Amino acid sequence: MTTVTAKSHLLKPHKRIEFNDMAEVPAGLFLYGYDKREETIQQPFFIDIYPVTNRQYTLFIKSGGYSKDEYWSKEGIKWRKKNIVHLPDYRNIMEWNKRDFPVGGVTYYEADAYARWAGKRLPTEKEWEKAARGTDGREYPWGDIFDKDKCNAKESGADKTTPVTNYPEGVSPYGCYDMVGNLWEWTNSWHEDDIDANVLRGGSWDWEKEYAHCAFRSGIHPGIRFNFIGFRCVMTLE
Repeated sequence: MTTVTAKSHLLKPHKRIEFNDMAEVPAGLFLYGYDKREETIQQPFFIDIYPVTNRQYTLFIKSGGYSKDEYWSKEGIKWRKKNIVHLPDYRNIMEWNKRDFPVGGVTYYEADAYARWAGKRLPTEKEWEKAARGTDGREYPWGDIFDKDKCNAKESGADKTTPVTNYPEGVSPYGCYDMVGNLWEWTNSWHEDDIDANVLRGGSWDWEKEYAHCAFRSGIHPGIRFNFIGFRCVMTLE
């Protein structure tokens, strides 16, 4: 199991980057959704400052994470046995597999298993959104005007994933990187329009700016893999 270091704010300049660092998000009211209605987070939590990277996910694989049922939900075990899959589909393509790039091509079940292995969990979509936009209902993590130089959306022109540290000017109010763009992120919430779909948040490198809005919601079956879907984890703060 990995060691988690919790941080409450932005990384300091010239500090060695720790990809396990987390930011603290307090309980309380925030403005949620396109209509900016008041919602409440009941318990404070820590959230990963960065999406889970290829390097971090490799540690999960090397530790035997795919063979230890204690990390997997019942549905995840069924998926794993049926698909006989041991590595994300894009792991062998160097363009996607650099150490400090976000891990993509993982199902919800794999992301959930990694989170359990790391002593964490996947965020609810409300937790994800508060971490992305703070309390003031801003459109994007950095403010209300889209800026292609502050995230990796289709307009940014990268045409693939980028290092998770690439956009320091695009961090959220709590100091989280890549809350929009780079990869869509799994949440632990079900989409009300489809009982077989988990909510995705954040948009990705191959999707336009409309999907990079903090309030935009999508959904997909938890057993599907795409190279534009990754994840980050949270921990409840007792």
